[in-house]
Amino acid sequence: MKRLFCAFVGAVLCLLAGAQTRTYSDNASGTFIFGLESYFYGRSGSLEVQADGKTYQVSVENGDVSIDGQQLEGGMGEVVVGTHDFTGNRIPELVVARRNNSMVCVTLYKLSGGNWLPLGYTDPVEGKELRVFRQVVSVRCGDILHSWTWHGTKFDYKSNK
Repeated sequence: MKRLFCAFVGAVLCLLAGAQTRTYSDNASGTFIFGLESYFYGRSGSLEVQADGKTYQVSVENGDVSIDGQQLEGGMGEVVVGTHDFTGNRIPELVVARRNNSMVCVTLYKLSGGNWLPLGYTDPVEGKELRVFRQVVSVRCGDILHSWTWHGTKFDYKSNK
């Protein structure tokens, strides 16, 4: 009976894990990355990010990404900016995901001394969607699964090809 109860509780927890499912807002916006705690997707707009007790304003304008006036990066294609705690320190990292034609990639930024600094990135790979869960970014392209796992100071890359 105890084993059955634990299996039931585990199944319910898996169903409630928001980072594993595509939400209504993901479908409505057509975003290509899911599993972020909060995000903005579009050609231009902004997102408020709470980090280390402060609020920061992330802006996207024609592919250029800045936060409180600090230019982070420019680029082509579709852009998603969002937050996710990869490091486990309860201060979310800023995630900038890009899709250009059939290539997708992610860059992470961390807050350090009031500035947002690059923390890590994934190489561009062919794929349609990025998934974020815990410390992993993954992309599936056909039978090939690419995954980048955050290990303390860098991403470790693995592929099944």
